[in-house]
Amino acid sequence: MKIKVFLLVIFSVIVINAQSLITLGNGTALEIGAGADVCADSITGNGQLAGSGTVCGNPTDVETENEFSLPKEFELAQNYPNPFNPSTIIEYQLPKGSNISLKIYDILGNEVITLVNEYKDAGIYAVKFNAISISSGIYFYKLQADNKTFIRKMSVIK
Repeated sequence: MKIKVFLLVIFSVIVINAQSLITLGNGTALEIGAGADVCADSITGNGQLAGSGTVCGNPTDVETENEFSLPKEFELAQNYPNPFNPSTIIEYQLPKGSNISLKIYDILGNEVITLVNEYKDAGIYAVKFNAISISSGIYFYKLQADNKTFIRKMSVIK
């Protein structure tokens, strides 16, 4: 009886020290301790689907689809809605981290407001512009990033 208990204790120690390693597509490794289950929508091992639906277990290989990828180029999208009253959304994307400036100008070229003036990491951004304090008319918004300049036109209707 003492031998069985001793073996059980040794086995428990081995299990406690065991680890699983999951490597994500970007090279990030996650350590999963013994006894921890991992649940996923699908698990693939050696190129073969090991399970789908809600799969829980101690996987040996995990493939992930990268739903978010960084933009390939700088872009300033048309604001929406346009024309607008009183607010609109301005979206832009950055393929790499940059010091950016996003400003609004009136039809005469006078600066109305600076919406963004800071360093931003690569990614897709949206800025809400509230035009409650300006009059109806045509305005321009300008994005400057990495020696690139983009300008678009928008209309405020009150």
